Amino acid sequence: MKVIKSGSSEEGNRGGVHYRGFRSYFEGHQREPLQMDRETEFRRFFQFTSLVTDVFPRRGARVLDLAVKGLLGNILVLKAVESQTRRQLRKVHRVRRLLIAADLNIGDAIIAQPAVSAAREIFPSAVIDCVIKKSARNLIEGSPKISRLYPLYEGAPHPTESDLAGLSRISAAGNYDLVINFSPMVDDGTFGRTRVVNYSLMAAELIRNEGRRSDVPNNIVCRSHGFMGEIFRGILPPGFGRNFRGADMYLPEEAIQNARAFLLAGGVSQEEPIVMVNPDASARFTRMPFDFQLKLLRKLAGMGCSVLLGSGHVEKFIEHELFYSLAPEHRRKVTIVPSSTALDVYTALIDQSDVFISGDTGPLHLAAARKFARESGTSLRNATAVLAVFGSTPSHIYGYDSQVPGFFPANQDAPSRTFVGAVQCRNITCINKVAKTCKEVRCFQSLDPDDVALEASIHIENARRKIYAERLRILVK
Repeated sequence: MKVIKSGSSEEGNRGGVHYRGFRSYFEGHQREPLQMDRETEFRRFFQFTSLVTDVFPRRGARVLDLAVKGLLGNILVLKAVESQTRRQLRKVHRVRRLLIAADLNIGDAIIAQPAVSAAREIFPSAVIDCVIKKSARNLIEGSPKISRLYPLYEGAPHPTESDLAGLSRISAAGNYDLVINFSPMVDDGTFGRTRVVNYSLMAAELIRNEGRRSDVPNNIVCRSHGFMGEIFRGILPPGFGRNFRGADMYLPEEAIQNARAFLLAGGVSQEEPIVMVNPDASARFTRMPFDFQLKLLRKLAGMGCSVLLGSGHVEKFIEHELFYSLAPEHRRKVTIVPSSTALDVYTALIDQSDVFISGDTGPLHLAAARKFARESGTSLRNATAVLAVFGSTPSHIYGYDSQVPGFFPANQDAPSRTFVGAVQCRNITCINKVAKTCKEVRCFQSLDPDDVALEASIHIENARRKIYAERLRILVK
């Protein structure tokens, strides 16, 4: 796989800046010149929906669900979007060169990889290139399914002019037969004259399926793979998707060794179970409440395991506030993972852990993905139990659970579990947790840290048994 660095001669011209919003769901190929007006409209929409549920929690949520799902998840809308997609595909006579453009965040880079896997299964001899977040390079580079990797995006939550210019230049230079655009923030016109299929059909299906009782997972990773199968359903190879289990990532050997060195330097024994807790998230509506985390850490520290505590990048210094709120005997079991830790090393530390606990945020998808060593292609441990604590966002779309029907399990040789509070005001507009402005965070009401701790204790004990069994095997030898 060839990696094209950001800023190389294969990127170029400047373009406009776009935004994520429900209007962009319909606009697809149309470019809106009044960027500030659109962002204002977007911001006001979510301010309004937040106000509705502040005043009328239960009824407001029901009205918003009915309105948004009725509009965006309507079968007529779904058929219209599918028809538009089919029209685009009919203009593509064959696919020899394909570009998959992920959305802008690190988690989105992981979410796009099942689409790459599906494309490689459908078009085994095609050139399949992929554009991702620049900082996610060391998680994706080395994938045998990608022909060229473009670690491009630097903007978030909106693309920068340089990001859009890079996309335009990549598209022009690549001579692609088709572009799959997974970013609602990037206008299809950015790719010039190249035929584009955007995320709209997948988004419509996700919204339509949300809240409907079904044993078929509505998880975004699963749908990313299924989306490719849907749009190319007439040419699928026999057994398509039969072995699909989730996203993959490829870590450099240096990162794996640095993770082990970190554990050794921090006095974290690999002779006892390791639990890693991610205390941060991109919004207060998906970040586990401070008191919830504090009680959970106290429980974990008393279970005879080592606890790795990640750092706050949005909620700065939350790790230190949590750490110094613990009693001295509990602090001795907790090691802080500094905010300066490289993302690939952080991911390797997740793989070294027996349990990973987080709210809905990028690291949750890092934990759920299957990890391989880049140089050798060999599988890493992939034995991390993934426990997710969900606030505002739809758990069926973004969560992982190996026990509950309708959920998609993490791609690990270990169980996964999602905990969701019974909140009256939760509705489909909560999917955009960054834009919401609710006065009070009620998203985690009714959730008990004891339940999460109990689930973690089961996996900690299982890990302990495996460690003892391995010691005994070595002694017998």
